[in-house]
Amino acid sequence: DLPPKRQVSCYDVFCNRELKQGKLAAVGFDMDYTLAQYKQPAFDKLAFDGAKQKLVYKLGYPKEVLDFEYDHKRWTRGLIIDTERGNFLKIDRHKYVRVAYHGLEEISSSTRKYLYSRNFN
Repeated sequence: DLPPKRQVSCYDVFCNRELKQGKLAAVGFDMDYTLAQYKQPAFDKLAFDGAKQKLVYKLGYPKEVLDFEYDHKRWTRGLIIDTERGNFLKIDRHKYVRVAYHGLEEISSSTRKYLYSRNFN
């Protein structure tokens, strides 16, 4: 028998255990303070440093990556990484790519529009 139906509360936490991560094209972190309070930029630096470690020691990137310094004024929340091209993207809610960077260099408007043809899918 199924348990009786219960009210959903604003304090409930839900998870999806059926997500097949091998098929994902992009991964983002939604740090909207829903479940925890973050101290920025300290939290962002922690994530940045952890990513550097993983890139070098687990994915074989050059050790020079460890010398990269986090600058909280350069990077903003809500970036997506295009793993096929190695670009950082800032997209809007309609999936339109507003800004794109390759490394520290901003990609020109014409190249960005050519690469992403109006939206990131």
